[in-house]
Amino acid sequence: MFAGTNIESVMHNNPSKIKAIIFDWGRTLHDPDIDSLFPGTQEVLEELSKKYTLALVTLAKSQSPEYRRKTIKESGIKPYFRAIVIGNEEKDKLYEEALKELALLPENVVVVDDRTIRGISWGNRSGAMTIWMRRGKFAEELPTIETGDPTHTITDLSALTRIL
Repeated sequence: MFAGTNIESVMHNNPSKIKAIIFDWGRTLHDPDIDSLFPGTQEVLEELSKKYTLALVTLAKSQSPEYRRKTIKESGIKPYFRAIVIGNEEKDKLYEEALKELALLPENVVVVDDRTIRGISWGNRSGAMTIWMRRGKFAEELPTIETGDPTHTITDLSALTRIL
């Protein structure tokens, strides 16, 4: 089912309508294995923040939300985000809360996540453009009929600046 860029989806998710990007934290921007941002993350966020409103969602199951907030602040990227939503239960609720804080419709948002069963699935169900960060631990977690195909698939964050 994995198809990369799907023409019907691209037509439905017109990049000119995009006003915001909601990023997942773990394994999308931050590598938990070495407790550091992936190379180039800050530069990409800086560039994208000039054109789009940015939001961040993160599940904090192995850490307290307070510790996750501290980690994000110490990473140096906090100023790029209008909304940072941290929770320890259900990822869909975090995306819903971020969308509410942005005060936008899903069709005006891009969701960037490394998990097809979480962010990509939520974005597709909601009508957002979806970009699957296919790398690392969940690179082989392929899209299914239930999740739907991502609008785009990337392996490096810098590809976002070419897509958007």
